Amino acid sequence: MRGRVVLGVCGGIAAFRAVEVLRALVKASCRVFPILTKNATRFVTPRTFAVLSRGPAQVSLWGEPTSPGIDHIDLARRADLLLVAPATANVLAKMAAGIADDALTTYALAHRGKVVLAPAMNTFMLKHPATQQALAVLKDRGVVVVEPVFGLLADGERGVGKLAEVEEIVGAALAALPPRGPLAGVKLLVTAGPTREPLDAVRVFTNRSSGRMGVALAVVARELGAVVSVLAGAGLAVPAGMQVEWFETAADLGRLLEARAAKADAVLHAAAVADFRPASVATGKLDRRQGTLQVALEPVPDLAAGMPRANGRPYLVIFAAEPAIGLEERALRKLSGKRADAVIANPIDEPGLGMESARNRALVLSRLGLRRELPAQDKESLARELLLTLAPELVSAHRP
Repeated sequence: MRGRVVLGVCGGIAAFRAVEVLRALVKASCRVFPILTKNATRFVTPRTFAVLSRGPAQVSLWGEPTSPGIDHIDLARRADLLLVAPATANVLAKMAAGIADDALTTYALAHRGKVVLAPAMNTFMLKHPATQQALAVLKDRGVVVVEPVFGLLADGERGVGKLAEVEEIVGAALAALPPRGPLAGVKLLVTAGPTREPLDAVRVFTNRSSGRMGVALAVVARELGAVVSVLAGAGLAVPAGMQVEWFETAADLGRLLEARAAKADAVLHAAAVADFRPASVATGKLDRRQGTLQVALEPVPDLAAGMPRANGRPYLVIFAAEPAIGLEERALRKLSGKRADAVIANPIDEPGLGMESARNRALVLSRLGLRRELPAQDKESLARELLLTLAPELVSAHRP
């Protein structure tokens, strides 16, 4: 189990999206305890939340004769996180002032863990000094606020006040949970996506990497309890809530690795880094009317082999995309040549697998003698198997 989350749902049109939040939390292996305000039940039914959470959905402190209310003090002892989504101006003001006049606000006073709030309301209500003061008070207490975004509001106006995307809310919630799982507390730095090397002001040399594998590793590692940071190629879709920094060229990624690698217990270097780049970048935009163009390419420094590592740390996992014939031999040469601790080898010439595909297979080899073949499967499932396979070695690299 990833954690115990109390999900507070307030009375606003965005209440229906709390159902999506609940489903995403359950999918992420969280145990969810819904508490709805009475006004929330005008938009969504408690039964929906009860069915999806596989437990009672509380509305009243007193419960019903056949369904007693949840003991909010006992629940507060067990819960890791209070997530309120959507959070209305009314409930924000009550939480800031310590008012406890229903099941949700009473629980909020008893809650002992972290708090994440996702406000949603009319723009003018959001901007009102009273709402801003309430938010300031709550932030000062350490509450995490997933800020509302600009969009079409329930009253037909456009403005700031729309509930943030579900992925961002869930990402913030997962990031706030205490580390728990086989990789609990392990600090992982994941690189993902392709590099892009400029030819002129508008054209680049790049590769077919989709970045799916690196993103899947980051998502699954967080679910397994790791503290994850991502270095992502430009334009890559990284789930909300991830700590991410962006790169475009191999030189950009090299600078980020130099600054960040030493702080990690392990680096999962899944980015597809260019082997070559134009020796010079043309000014402006090249024109086809210039005729035949010859481009001189120069080799890019090997970022994995040159990664700053003191006394063999951080633990380094590299990825090798190679032809299926001779895959293991090539992977072992890279493991040795790049001074890595483990290598994940993937074939590049099997239909339906690898780059630009949602599926892949892998051969896992480590310097300590680990060898495991993982069959073809979707990349998220493969990422889970890879991380669980390497978990003993990753945990041994952890520095509390």
